[in-house]
Amino acid sequence: TAGINASYNNSIGDMPFTGQDGNNPIFALYHAPVSWNLNGYGYQRPDNGKQINFRGGSFDNPLWSVHKNFAETKSDRFITGFNLAYEFTDWFKLSYRLGNDNLLDKRTIFRDIYTGGNPNGYLSFDDVRRNELNSTFAANFNKKIIEDLSFTLVLGQDYNKRTSSNSVIIGSELVLPGIANTNNIKTFDPGYKYDTKRTLFGVFGDLTFNYKNYLFLNLVGRNEWSSTLPTDNRSYFYPGVSTSFIFSDAFDLNKNIINYGKIRVGYSKTARDANPYLIYNTFGQGVFSDGFTTGITFPFNGLAGFTVANTINNPNLKPEFTTEYETGLEMKFLKDRIGFDFTYFQNKNTDGIIPLDISPASGATQTIINSGETKSNGIEILLNTTPIKSRDFKWNVNFNFSKIKSEVVETFPGVDKIFLGGFSGNPAIFAVKGERYGSIIGSAYARNDNGDILVDDDGYPLFEDGKNLGYVEPDWTGGVSTNLNYKGIFLSAQLDVRRGGYIYSGTEELLDFYGVSAKTLHREEDYIFPGINATTGLANDVVVKRNGTWYNGAYPNEEYVYQNNWVKLREVALGYNFKLAGINYVRNIELGLFGRNLALWTKIPHIDPESSAFGTGNAQGASRFNFPSTRTFGMSVKLQF
Repeated sequence: TAGINASYNNSIGDMPFTGQDGNNPIFALYHAPVSWNLNGYGYQRPDNGKQINFRGGSFDNPLWSVHKNFAETKSDRFITGFNLAYEFTDWFKLSYRLGNDNLLDKRTIFRDIYTGGNPNGYLSFDDVRRNELNSTFAANFNKKIIEDLSFTLVLGQDYNKRTSSNSVIIGSELVLPGIANTNNIKTFDPGYKYDTKRTLFGVFGDLTFNYKNYLFLNLVGRNEWSSTLPTDNRSYFYPGVSTSFIFSDAFDLNKNIINYGKIRVGYSKTARDANPYLIYNTFGQGVFSDGFTTGITFPFNGLAGFTVANTINNPNLKPEFTTEYETGLEMKFLKDRIGFDFTYFQNKNTDGIIPLDISPASGATQTIINSGETKSNGIEILLNTTPIKSRDFKWNVNFNFSKIKSEVVETFPGVDKIFLGGFSGNPAIFAVKGERYGSIIGSAYARNDNGDILVDDDGYPLFEDGKNLGYVEPDWTGGVSTNLNYKGIFLSAQLDVRRGGYIYSGTEELLDFYGVSAKTLHREEDYIFPGINATTGLANDVVVKRNGTWYNGAYPNEEYVYQNNWVKLREVALGYNFKLAGINYVRNIELGLFGRNLALWTKIPHIDPESSAFGTGNAQGASRFNFPSTRTFGMSVKLQF
């Protein structure tokens, strides 16, 4: 047999500015005084074209961000595949697969003249090319050993090659406003082109024994050679073994009561190589800055300049390994009216490949290391029920529950915590030795031995920096979904729950700072902070006003850390399935209405607690003017032929 497949996708995106970018409209909207009429005052002066802005600095009027600045992406993606298989006998087959994924993404960022952070304007063209080639050859054996015992063996090799190219043109000063063209660039910054190449070669084996279709033993092994690791460490092997026993088929059970039962136990080890170019030290474009001027970027006056990169790479880098043990029980009762799937697991991650912050006195700010050890264990439970089932009506209710607890066992010799992400000051997210993975480290109230908050002689609370304000991973997550079907009409809903862990709300902190939160309405009232004077040891009795000075520094990060508990109505859908009489080639038509992210219940003010200021990486647990989840309403039409 042989087959060819191909697909092409073209997408055009008008992307919002997000994160800590001054063009992020959420920043400016949340900062806006309640007295400011956004639509009434406008966003651009008619006499000179300059921005009308209530805040100034690098933060723009949100209407200016929307109408004058943009970030666009235009991408073309080609995915092609070829497969070939030949069955020599009924127990031996050879197969080959070749696939290629090619992406071309053209990104344009335009910030018009008089933009807050770029008063002279800014324009960049970033062309990104990515290509991934996969080649897999496998030999498949499937044969009986004796009457009730058979085996399946797959032996093979695969080849993976990933290349990327990033070519950037940057203009830091424009000639005229409103024109996103290289001819409108007055001052070019040195462009750059960055190419990467990664090759991974592997061989693998997968052997499964099958006894009477109810007892299975699976053995797997894989060896890889990676181009991104040093020569002595680029070959690594990882095995796995698992067994499962379908006892409902092995024993004479009453199928009307227990119609399915399965026990499984497994061990697996997986590995991950490094990103490209983390072994040898490199040079980068020379840049000089004094913190007050725009600085100097080389080449300068025709003179080239390079500097050693700020990251010290690691010529002894090793692959990262994860070892996992898992056991589970799956059962179904009363002809699938009730079923559950229970899993318990333990895993251990060693030699994680991460950047470690180091003293700038070393000539660099980071070095690449193999970190210590992180372990976790947990349970996952799925419960499926069908309370009502008749010829015309069916009602399903499904529950899920997950509880995972991690621990940072070792970090790195001489290091108690490793930076995972966050702000350059307080707070930030760290992996702290002896704690759960991901801790919020920041400023906290200074307290006496009784736990009372200490206050200075001016009536302001005292702080301590570098305190652990809580772990970010949840204690548990869960959910419930339901499905009702009646004669082609269906209604479904999904509810998600999270309990435990902590989140820092930088959004609320800045809302207080700018005086736009509800609590700042009391700024003119007399107030005594409940605490103990650090000098006298007596209760604080100093009267203050909670004005701009107060909110500029009276509260530490601890004040804005909350338990990250929430409940979300994730989705509701209503629809109808039907057939058209006399049109046989249309098997089914489905008309549907749906809504997503419809409701949120939480005690965390102002923010969507699922949002993260630092993306989807390791630095979770901080939110600062993030775009909330989008509430979506829509309709769908599906046809089956």
